[in-house]
Amino acid sequence: MAERKSGLRLRSHRPAVLLLLLALAAAYEGVPSPAGAAGEQGARIEPRVLEAIGASGEATFWVLLHERANLAPAYQLRNDEARGTFVYRKLREVASQSQAGLRSLLDAHGASYRPFWIVNAIRVTGGGALVRELAARPEVKAIQADRQYRLPPVEVSATEEEHVDTVEWGIDRIRAPLVWSTFDVRGEGIVVANIDTGVQYDHPALVRQYRGNLGGGSFDHNYNWFDPSHVCIPANVPCDNAPHGTHVMGTMVGDDGTPGPNQIGVAPNARWIAAKGCEDVSCTLSALLASGEWMLAPTDLAGGHPRPDLRPHVVNNSWGGGPGDTFYLDVIASWLASGIFPAFANSGAGPSCGTVGSPGDYVASYSAGAFDINNSIASFSGRGPSSFPPPSIARFGPFELKPNIAAPGVNIRSSVPVNSYSIFSGTSMALPHVGGTVALLWSAVPSLARNIGGTRRILDDSAIDVSSLGCGGTADDNNVWGEGRLDAFAAVERARR
Repeated sequence: MAERKSGLRLRSHRPAVLLLLLALAAAYEGVPSPAGAAGEQGARIEPRVLEAIGASGEATFWVLLHERANLAPAYQLRNDEARGTFVYRKLREVASQSQAGLRSLLDAHGASYRPFWIVNAIRVTGGGALVRELAARPEVKAIQADRQYRLPPVEVSATEEEHVDTVEWGIDRIRAPLVWSTFDVRGEGIVVANIDTGVQYDHPALVRQYRGNLGGGSFDHNYNWFDPSHVCIPANVPCDNAPHGTHVMGTMVGDDGTPGPNQIGVAPNARWIAAKGCEDVSCTLSALLASGEWMLAPTDLAGGHPRPDLRPHVVNNSWGGGPGDTFYLDVIASWLASGIFPAFANSGAGPSCGTVGSPGDYVASYSAGAFDINNSIASFSGRGPSSFPPPSIARFGPFELKPNIAAPGVNIRSSVPVNSYSIFSGTSMALPHVGGTVALLWSAVPSLARNIGGTRRILDDSAIDVSSLGCGGTADDNNVWGEGRLDAFAAVERARR
């Protein structure tokens, strides 16, 4: 049974204040990763690192440092550019100072390495002696194996659900067209982004909304496109070698005319930028971290002249890995401090309980499950509870309920390369309905923009309750539907009140 939320309610254990999210993020820093524990020399080395070195003589691994930037002052800054600049500079400053000794050591060894600043870590390739020397350094917290993340499973379908005029069923179901007609709002003034397989930038449903479109057939990809692994050919021109990213972006902002036959996006007047954090259906950790940095301060195509003032408002992340992986936690904490809404897929590993993966299982992430045209939860939609917070942080309450919310994710028709459309199912398809709704919210109520805590509360309180208690929770908030079915119109209406 489903019912619409109304009035003020006692909340579930979800943190309502983003400073609490940051406090929780800081607390995670004291929790050993599932693969290794901090302690005496050598104890901080993940066993998989030594196994890889034993097999081939050297391996690529990550050196994580203890030092973290204090980003709390960013929340007191009212000027948007000042806030973004503070977060960017503080992260760079802390990483530069705390990594100096390690970088000197790596230079002396002639080791191949790449430093990062959004997570205070260095990616290193080396052998056993170097690993042990690094582990003995007091500034080093842990040494972990390199890894990849993947896109959630996506089903391609030939089943085209019934349109409402030219509007796709999912867009209509969350009542986005009612937002357009009632409030004359379609995402104006908001920039959305995705970290995904890329985007066909000149797709008929997306070219108008691309921030790099200068008009008259001219494009400037500086600050609007990032390909850290240099996959696209020709270089520095946006591409999508898998249709995933283009499909996701279409659901956020896609529209090929007013009115056009392909109204596929929630916020068709928002602008978009993108980072290719996924080389194909898999995503290397280095590309994901580099993309996370770029979102905080987009750069030109040469990687220079960073501009925090050009950061997006929302980042859609339809990718993930296994549960309990804390590696991306500092990225999300940095986005939150900068006022970027962190949307993550809830995994496609359902229907069993406890199948939500990271980073969607973080308390600080806002994740989406998927339902179909009959308002039934998808069998593949990942269920909670999350593995966070860990038992050692029990003072923060029980394990987090996940997903946060549910959105249309079955038989979703959207844009794909080249200049075409296709029907996919997955939590990847549900999530951009949420990102697009945030764009509508912040466009309709500019004073709410970059207020992540307030936005989460509005999304939660305006969702349509669906009682499904098989994995725990309540009718109001449970581990199958989260807070319930996404309702963009109710969210905007509540925000304007």
